[in-house]
Amino acid sequence: MVIVRCIKIIQPGTPTVVSEHPGVRIGEEYPVLEVCAARPRILFRLPDRSATRDEIDSPGLWDADMFEIVSDRMPTCWVTGLEDGQLTLAPPEWQRPGFWEDYFEHVPDAVAEYDRLKAQIIAQA
Repeated sequence: MVIVRCIKIIQPGTPTVVSEHPGVRIGEEYPVLEVCAARPRILFRLPDRSATRDEIDSPGLWDADMFEIVSDRMPTCWVTGLEDGQLTLAPPEWQRPGFWEDYFEHVPDAVAEYDRLKAQIIAQA
């Protein structure tokens, strides 16, 4: 699986480099759950390590410039998708229109699909 190490933190939605953020830490390694590329940015979707066992994971999209690649082995469940000029590497189930909206609205089927595929991706580490 693709694993990245945080080398700097870019404040989400801005070009500003900051010293800390609650979602990532410099020097920490993270499994990449999804890659989204749309000119001029590449984003990595990372799991939310701050979520407790009883909370829903809130996987965030982070600027790829924040990371160095530690492992570049692609998960077997990833496929490429291209929609509206955005190239995505992720499980096909996550690429269906509305998946992420359903997930963040806690639709049970979407949450279960995320949990299942996240576990599959991480198990390949």
